[in-house]
Amino acid sequence: MAPNLTSWGGNVIRDMATGRYHLYVSAMTNGCPLSTWTQNSRIDHAVADAMEGPYRFVDVAVPTWSHNSAPIALADGTYAIVHIGTGEGPASGGHNCTHGILDSSPMESSLPLTVSVQSQGSTIHISKSLDGPWSPLLNNTLGDCNNPAPWVHSNGTIYIVCGNSMLRADSISGPWARVSTFTQSGGPVGNYEDPFLYVDARGFHLLYHVYNTHENPPHGHECFNSTVSAHSFSEDGFEWHMSKTQPYGTQIEMADGSVVTVATRERPKIFVTEAGVKTHLINGVCGASNCPSGPPTGCVDCKYDNWDYTLVQPLEV
Repeated sequence: MAPNLTSWGGNVIRDMATGRYHLYVSAMTNGCPLSTWTQNSRIDHAVADAMEGPYRFVDVAVPTWSHNSAPIALADGTYAIVHIGTGEGPASGGHNCTHGILDSSPMESSLPLTVSVQSQGSTIHISKSLDGPWSPLLNNTLGDCNNPAPWVHSNGTIYIVCGNSMLRADSISGPWARVSTFTQSGGPVGNYEDPFLYVDARGFHLLYHVYNTHENPPHGHECFNSTVSAHSFSEDGFEWHMSKTQPYGTQIEMADGSVVTVATRERPKIFVTEAGVKTHLINGVCGASNCPSGPPTGCVDCKYDNWDYTLVQPLEV
């Protein structure tokens, strides 16, 4: 957590040979806040000896513009990072905020100032090593998929959620076939985004970030009971069901028993051990516990005026 470093979630792969944990996290360049993410976000690579860290920055895995990193270990021993944005810009591209002021003109960048997130779609970078280098998958057949959520099944099949569909392929290059479609009917009320797909002995699961801009008082003063998550599940991958209650909220219990409240908790990812045990929940969170001066949309958008970081929380297992 260097001064002024803003990050917004990612996930971890453990190197079985060394025991080290490799984090691939969305980080904003040039001291900029999250509001610049469509220009300044890149995927940083950091390592640690324990899942909870501390993590040490190693290098830039995918340069600007790239976001919502979803790293996976493939059945053939190689690795992939599925993300949004093309990652075709320079490592330090985007705006310059190093003096505490957002410079309206970008630094070195090949991207326009206004980037359509949807038009950028999904991109896949692959590597033979967790240390890179990461190269774009040239024969990528996934197409335009906003916030893709991949999972590699124990049998080697790759599943990925794109929007309200789950696809499958035998190779990261595809071709991709649609397995099922679903809705979020019956879950917590709000807007759904940021899916994370995982499979365990009980079947298929999806975690979502959910936000409801109408549940907070005017200007989102208090965030301790904000809606931030939802859980969908399926025994077979075809018929899906929504839980009525959210699996986690904005209040986080610390090791000493105290509780920290964050304004929003997004980009959910779960770290799963080689034995299939879910041990940690990873989120991009906003450090503010309330937003006394706004915005009108409530706690979900406090992240644009406060410090944001990536939270790794152990689960009770």
